[in-house]
Amino acid sequence: MKTMQMLFRVLVVSFWLTGCAVSVPDAPKEPMTASVELEGSPALSLLQRAEAARQQGETAAAERYLERALNIAPDSSWLYKSLADLRLFEGDARSAEGFALKALRLAPDHPQYRAELWELVATARERQGDKAGADEARQRASDVLMPGRPV
Repeated sequence: MKTMQMLFRVLVVSFWLTGCAVSVPDAPKEPMTASVELEGSPALSLLQRAEAARQQGETAAAERYLERALNIAPDSSWLYKSLADLRLFEGDARSAEGFALKALRLAPDHPQYRAELWELVATARERQGDKAGADEARQRASDVLMPGRPV
C-alpha cells in the first residue's frame, strides 16, 4: 500500500512540475505575404493584376487595380503597402510615406513585415530629404525586430 501512495505522490508532483515548466518559444511565424493576408479574397487576384501592370510600366492601370482591391479589402495592410511601393516607383515619396504609415496601422503583429514597412517609410522620407525622419524609421524597424535590446 505504501508503494501505491508513493507512486501517487510522485505522479502528483510530476504533474505539478509540468505545469511550472518554462514554455518553449513560439515557432517562427511564416513570412507575411499577400497570399497570407488576402487568402480567399478576390482582392488577391486584383493585386496580382496590379503587379503585372506595374511590371509592364502601366502604373495607371496598376493603381486602378489596387483601388478596386481596396474596395473589396479596405483593411488590407498589404494593399496599402503595394500602393506605397507604386508611389515610390512613380517618384511620389510623400504619398508613398502616407500609404506605408497606413499599412503600418493595419499591419498584423508580424515583426519582419512591420520592419519592412518601417524601411519603406525610411526610404520615402529619405527621398523627401528628411534624413532625421528616415533615421527614426530605420530605428523603429530595428526595434521591431529586436525589442527590449539595450540602446
